[in-house]
Amino acid sequence: MKKVKLFLVQLFVAANIAAILLLWASCAVTYLPPDWHPRLGLLALAFPLFLLADLLFVLFWLIFKAKRVWIPIVGILGCGSFVRDYVPVNWPTPAVDSTLTVVSYNTRGYGGKDAALDDGSNAVVNYLIATNADILCLQETSPRSTIKEQFEQAGYEYRNIKEFTLCSRLPILEADTLALPGSSGHCMKALLLEGADTILVINQHLESNQLSPDVRNAYIEAIEKHHSDSMRKGLQPVADLLTVALPKRGLQVDSVQRLIDSWLPRPIILCGDFNDTPVSYTHRVLTKNLRSAYRESGNGVGFTYHDKGFPVRIDHILFSPDRWRSFQTSVCDTITYSDHLPICTHLARKTP
Repeated sequence: MKKVKLFLVQLFVAANIAAILLLWASCAVTYLPPDWHPRLGLLALAFPLFLLADLLFVLFWLIFKAKRVWIPIVGILGCGSFVRDYVPVNWPTPAVDSTLTVVSYNTRGYGGKDAALDDGSNAVVNYLIATNADILCLQETSPRSTIKEQFEQAGYEYRNIKEFTLCSRLPILEADTLALPGSSGHCMKALLLEGADTILVINQHLESNQLSPDVRNAYIEAIEKHHSDSMRKGLQPVADLLTVALPKRGLQVDSVQRLIDSWLPRPIILCGDFNDTPVSYTHRVLTKNLRSAYRESGNGVGFTYHDKGFPVRIDHILFSPDRWRSFQTSVCDTITYSDHLPICTHLARKTP
C-alpha cells in the first residue's frame, strides 16, 4: 500500500512539474519573434490554461500532501510578472485631482444600426461623451458628419483618418497615419499639447486574426462535443488563421516600437486593439518602455473581447511610467454594441 501511495505521489509530482514547464514555456515564447516559428508562438495563448492547472495543484497538495505545495508555488512565482500582466490584483485607489482620463474602444462601426437612436444621435457616442474622457482613441470607425457634430458639440477636437478616430479635449497639433506592414497595416499617430509639453498618442489596430463567424462557430461546436476528432477539426482552422496573423502582427509591433524609440523620453500614450493577450510578443515588446494601465491599476482578467467562445483582453492602454501613474483602470461591460468593450484609465502626472 505504501508503494502504491508513493507511486501516486511521484506521478502527481511529475504531472505538476510538466504543467510548470508548459507554463514557463508559454511565457518564454513571447521572447521569440513570431515569424521565427508562428506555430510555437501559439503556445502563449494557452498561458491561462497552464496557470489554472498549476493553481489546481496548489489546492490538490494542500488537501492531500501539504508539504508538496511549494512545487506549484515555485511554478507561479517563476513567471510572476506574466501572472500580474494577465490577472492583476490592485488595491482600489481613488483618482487624484488633475488626472487625464483616457478611453480606448473598438467601436465596430459605432455599433451600426443597432446604436442609432430616435433623436438622431448614436448610443455609442453618447456613452463615450458621458465618460467625460480627455482622450478617446477609437478603432473601426468611419467619417460621419453626424458623429463629428456630436463630439464637437461636446467640446472635443475631432480627427478621423482611415478607420481611426481621435477625440481630445487637449489641443491636437497634428494627426497622421503610420504605415505598418501587413494587410491591415496602419495606425494613427497624433501630437497633443498639454501645457508646455507635447504628448505622442498612438491609436492602433494591429493585424486581425480574421476569425470569421463560421470558423468561430465550428470551434465552439467542437469544444461542446468533447470529441477528439471534432476538436481537432474545429481547432485546425483557428490555429491556421492565428499562425498567419502572428508574423504580420510581429512586424507591425516592431514598426510601432521604432516610433516609440524615436519619441522617447518625451511622453507617450499608446491605445488600441492589439489583437493579442497580455502574455504575447506584442504586449511584451510594447511594454519595454511603456507601462500597462490595467496591470498597474486594474483587477481580474478584464476581458475586452466578449464574443461567444473567445473571452480575452486584447484592448490595452499603455503610457510613459516616468510621466504618469494610473488609477482606477477598468473595462466597461454595460455597453455591448460592439464585440469589444471599452477600457478606461485615469492618469495622474507624477511630481518631479
